[in-house]
Amino acid sequence: MTANNEIEKAWEIFFPHRLRKNKQLISGEFKFVQYTSAQAAMSFIEKAEVWLRNTHCMNDFLEIEHGFDCLKKAFHSETAGNRFKELLSKIHPDLKDKLVKYFDGWIPKFRSDTYLTCISEHPVEDDQFGKLSMWRAYGGRQSVAIVINSQALIRETENNVFEVDLLPVIYQDESGFEKDLIELTDRIEKNLDFIKTLGEENVFEYLFEVFKHVVFTVKHPGFSEEREWRVIYNPSYNKSKYVVEEVVCINGVPQKIYKIPIKNVPEESFTGFEIPDLIDKIIIGPSDNQTILGDAFSSLLRNAGCEAPKKRIRYSGIPLR
Repeated sequence: MTANNEIEKAWEIFFPHRLRKNKQLISGEFKFVQYTSAQAAMSFIEKAEVWLRNTHCMNDFLEIEHGFDCLKKAFHSETAGNRFKELLSKIHPDLKDKLVKYFDGWIPKFRSDTYLTCISEHPVEDDQFGKLSMWRAYGGRQSVAIVINSQALIRETENNVFEVDLLPVIYQDESGFEKDLIELTDRIEKNLDFIKTLGEENVFEYLFEVFKHVVFTVKHPGFSEEREWRVIYNPSYNKSKYVVEEVVCINGVPQKIYKIPIKNVPEESFTGFEIPDLIDKIIIGPSDNQTILGDAFSSLLRNAGCEAPKKRIRYSGIPLR
């Protein structure tokens, strides 16, 4: 078995949801989109930077706690949890205790030092109108949707210049995740001989990533229509010299954020990550100022180096209410 085949088989065991979503992304099944206020979108284009906010300052804070709760309940359950832990002991007698101790040591930093921004899947059929629920939830009366060229983000994940994780959200309640843990245990048990060939350290790293992904990506199923992905940065865990720390005031609250520059990093052989590459189009949301906003964003895109900027502007046909 080649190294690439070995990695893919390991991903099929440990990260089947992420593997499936990544294949959909790479195949071009969807782009990404961020619904936001016109003011925030203007700042994004002019400054060419993505702001990552601490989870304590965002709506997603409780959802990250939801991931902790799902993991804790499933891991300590008499059925799913006990069977999973017994299987870890078959791989190596000390694996369970080592994993628990290491993960518990990281929990405080995951809670206090995680920064993220959220984007959603954008199938081509949403180009005409956008998604009404997202217009209502984000951006206010003057809102836009920035449709993002997913290939630019794929290049970042391959180079990992900014040390961020791009992860699809999993929509589950506690019982749903307990079922997932049972299925993970089934896959490990079915492939136990292969798992043992990976070596204890690699298995430990895969399992730690599984736990970390649960914390950062498991969200209440009531939000499933958002089809969310998260761009996640934890400088305590992996720090990039290209991501800038700054203190800003948002809605009257001074807070630390991290900024990802939208620029090429030629010294890392990382290109195709500037505004003309990243922005596929902008959809102007339902508003009585659509034409004004469209003209303004056409100018902003032109100033950022986009060719034929007017062709990148769309107008949502949803009637204003």
